[in-house]
Amino acid sequence: MAGKVITPRQLAQQWLRLPNKFEVNVFNFETLVGNAAKKIFRDSFYLRRFNSAGTFSWQSRRDHKPHPILEETGALKHSIVWERFHSNKNRGVKLFTDPDMFKFSNRQYGRNFCYAAIHNEGGKIAKPGSPASYIRQRQFIGYSTTVADKISSYSIRIFDGFPK
Repeated sequence: MAGKVITPRQLAQQWLRLPNKFEVNVFNFETLVGNAAKKIFRDSFYLRRFNSAGTFSWQSRRDHKPHPILEETGALKHSIVWERFHSNKNRGVKLFTDPDMFKFSNRQYGRNFCYAAIHNEGGKIAKPGSPASYIRQRQFIGYSTTVADKISSYSIRIFDGFPK
């Protein structure tokens, strides 16, 4: 199968703009991945389990409050954000829970307290002057096969606009 015959000058012209095109494509890829991962992790709250293959539903509540698990105010779900990072050799997207989102929470207990880690990992937590209590793990952020699959499906977009 023969392709289109081009001159060396035409080949050079094709590749002249590609470094900038590649940079734009990587930026767009980071945006796609950051937004997709944020949505996937926020979907954990609707699914009532970590959004990844082979995960199980979160354990039920010990109390009988009317709101769904981990959704008293929605601050935890809405605290999931992403940002780009760049260093000398690496660049990418970092997802995390923003502690500033808890400052204005309507939460009855624990206002101004970032409780994301204890829910995501589980463990004991103690308030000064009271006995420690055990918090069940209800993971909502971390390595996810769903995110990995989404990244794989988007990776081809890095080369959009390149000669075939």
